[in-house]
Amino acid sequence: MTKSATRWRDRAVCHLETGAAPELWTPDRRPPRSVRVHLEEMCRRCPVRRQCAAEAVSTAAECGMYAGVWVSQLHQRSWLAAMVELGVIAGMATPAPEAQLGVPA
Repeated sequence: MTKSATRWRDRAVCHLETGAAPELWTPDRRPPRSVRVHLEEMCRRCPVRRQCAAEAVSTAAECGMYAGVWVSQLHQRSWLAAMVELGVIAGMATPAPEAQLGVPA
């Protein structure tokens, strides 16, 4: 990804307020609820939330907090649900859940 394509990250609340602690956003396991609530709040006030969500969907992000949505790598259905939610935040057209699961409609 080019520098100009990711320039939005410089305006992200997570970068500005917790840039020295990226492990908060992409831990190996789901963080405790108290931490998630704080991260979700930061995402809700972020001016580049849509771009974050769009990048998470386009790169099929795994395991982390993106645009206020926890993305799990462990459970396929929860991952798919997170991708749908991120697609909505990003303003992207999302396919029907059956199509995402590879199930004929």
